[in-house]
Amino acid sequence: MSTDGQFGLVSTIIPVFNRPAMLREAVGSVLRQTYRPIEIIIIDDGSTDETPRVASALAIEHSGVIQVLTQSNSGPGAARNLGLQAARGAYIQYLDSDDLLQPQKFELQVAALHAQEEAGVCYCITLRHNPKTGAMEPWARTAEDVKCIFPEFLMKRGWATLTPLWRRSVCERIGPWGDFRVMEDWEHDLRAGLLGVTAVHVPEPLAIVRDHGGDRASGMLTGFTPALTRDFFRTHRSIWARMRTAGAQDWSYLEGFSRKMFWIARMCGERGLIEEADEALAIAREMVNKNGDSREIRLFGRLVRIVGWRNAVRWSEAGQRMIRRLRGVSAG
Repeated sequence: MSTDGQFGLVSTIIPVFNRPAMLREAVGSVLRQTYRPIEIIIIDDGSTDETPRVASALAIEHSGVIQVLTQSNSGPGAARNLGLQAARGAYIQYLDSDDLLQPQKFELQVAALHAQEEAGVCYCITLRHNPKTGAMEPWARTAEDVKCIFPEFLMKRGWATLTPLWRRSVCERIGPWGDFRVMEDWEHDLRAGLLGVTAVHVPEPLAIVRDHGGDRASGMLTGFTPALTRDFFRTHRSIWARMRTAGAQDWSYLEGFSRKMFWIARMCGERGLIEEADEALAIAREMVNKNGDSREIRLFGRLVRIVGWRNAVRWSEAGQRMIRRLRGVSAG
């Protein structure tokens, strides 16, 4: 298989773990696409319920369109890598098993990529339920026309996993997904941005992120457990390493990223991840030393050495709360 893939074919890669009913619905949203040709690759990530049986039934029902691969539970990144190896298409659609595509997604996005050959990825408006208003609203920056993934998406994700349709050649350039269990799509997309991959926008609502009672396939609804906190740090460390290699260190975006890494250091320290906390603090200091004033980070580092990470975080947060209260009194 060449890096360009089979002309015109869209390959949809769906990792799944213990989600039989939603898998049927996600697959159905792909089968209802107005565009052809398509293929669907389901990767069962070590499910322990009815999911393998449902996946096998779908493959039998749609022979020649759906294939099922299995792996021991290794996370969504590893599952997507396995799916990409098996995919034959010139276009790659990553779809979490709890999300849905609108019927014209492939038709409109393939047309947009045909029209703009220089673009490596096409994204669309992605809807998500707003619990405050009860309405389905555009999620993140998917309603905006953003050409450059980096640094636009550095501080927070700009789209969901299912939002973009990628050229296969771009996926090959980006390289394998990381073995992270959180923020792996953010890390993957920023690697594309650091390669100079440009995007084209289809201003139509063609994707739906679904919230539900279980954990999302890509998300942190389980909270910042120590394991997820470690991976949260690892994704940011990975991007910083690539930024250094690429020479992407402009203070216009590095300032905010340094503050974020400082926050990650404190979060790791509070959860007892001392090695990760020390490294995150050193990275934050390295970023700030390039352009800014590192006194706050240096003082915090001294406090850590004296009282330990957990106490340093508690005292720092208590001090910040006191400052905010004093400012409120002064303003009143």
